[in-house]
Amino acid sequence: MNRSWRRRWLTVLVVSAALLLGVSGCAGGSARPTSWTGLTIAGERLYAADLEQVQVLNASDSDPVWSFPRDPQEDKRGVFYVTPAVDEGIVVVASQVPAGGFFSQPKNVVWALDRDMGGELWRFDGAAGQYVEGGGLGGGLFVIGNSDGKIYALDAETGALRWVFETGHRVWATPLIVADTVYVGSLDRHFYALNLSDGEMRWDFHAEGAFAGTPALRDGTLYIGSFDDRLYALDASTGAERWRFAGENWFWGSPAVHGDVVYAVDVNGSVYAVDAETGEQIWHRALEEPVRAGPALSEDGSQLFVGSQDGTLHALDSADGFVVWSRESEGQVLSTPAVNGSVVYEAVVFGPQRIRALHVDNGRDIWAYPPVTEE
Repeated sequence: MNRSWRRRWLTVLVVSAALLLGVSGCAGGSARPTSWTGLTIAGERLYAADLEQVQVLNASDSDPVWSFPRDPQEDKRGVFYVTPAVDEGIVVVASQVPAGGFFSQPKNVVWALDRDMGGELWRFDGAAGQYVEGGGLGGGLFVIGNSDGKIYALDAETGALRWVFETGHRVWATPLIVADTVYVGSLDRHFYALNLSDGEMRWDFHAEGAFAGTPALRDGTLYIGSFDDRLYALDASTGAERWRFAGENWFWGSPAVHGDVVYAVDVNGSVYAVDAETGEQIWHRALEEPVRAGPALSEDGSQLFVGSQDGTLHALDSADGFVVWSRESEGQVLSTPAVNGSVVYEAVVFGPQRIRALHVDNGRDIWAYPPVTEE
C-alpha cells in the first residue's frame, strides 16, 4: 500500500472511529454526558442533544430553558445523539434506549416534544436500527433515515407511520425536504428523490461511493458529496448529472452554497471552492486535519467555518480560502458549526465545555456551556 493510500485510510479510520465512539461508546447505563451533537438554532433558542438529555438554551447567554427528560437519572429515555429538527410548536429528536434484559434488544425511538416546554407529544419505536443523523420536517411529516436501511415518514402531529421507503443499505444522511420532494442519500451508493406525500421514488442517482450528507440546493441544482471522493451537481427534477468534481478523499459532510460558489470539505481537511455552474475549482485550502462535517457560511457569505477533529474551529475568507482566524478547544468538533448573525456556535465532543459561542469576526469567546468554573 503506497503512502497516499495509507494516509487516506488512516484519515477515514480516525474519523469513523471518532463518530462511532461518540455515538455508541457511551450507551452503557453508567454513561455521563460528554458530548454535543449537531446544533439547531430557531428564534432565540439553541437546541442540542446531550446524550442523556435534549437541552434547550438561550442562544444569547446559554441560560437553560428546558431539558428532556428533566432528571435523566430518574427518567431514562435513552441516549440522544442526533441533531434536533425544529418547526413551529415541535422539536423532534431520536435516542437509543438500552436493552432492559439479557434477551431484549435496544429500542430506537423518535420523540416529538413541545417546543415551548419540552413535554412529550408522541413517540415512534418502529425502526430496527440506530438513528445516526437527524430528520427533516415538512408538509406535515417528519422524515428520517435509519441504519436498518429504511426511510420513515411520520405524521408530525400524531407520530403515525405514513410511509416507508427501503434502500439497499444504512441511511446516515439527513433528508432535504423541498416542497413536495424528499432528497436523501444512502450507503447503498444511491441518491434518491421521493414523493413527500407517499414515498414513491421519482428518480435515483448511482455513484461509486456512499452518500452520508445532506445536499445543498441552488437554482434547480443539487450539490452532494460522496464516499467516492467526488462532489456532484445533479438536476433536482431529473437526477441527471451536470458535473462532478474530484477531491482527495471522502466527502462526508454537507456542502454549502453562496452565490455562484459551492464550498465542500473532504475528510482529509481539504477545503474546496468550486464554480456552481461548471464544477471548476476556484481555490483549495489544505487544513491538514481530519474533518467529519461540512462547512458553514456567515450570513453575508464572506466567511466559511470548518471544525476539525482535533477541536480547532477555522474561519476562512470565502473569496480565497485565507485562514482569518482559528480557535482551539479541548475536545473534538465532529458537526457543522451553526451561525446566527454575528455569532458562530460549535459543538465540542469530549471536552469540559460542550458548546461554545464565538464572535464571527475574530473568534473571541462569548460564552461556553457548561460555564467555566474557577477553582
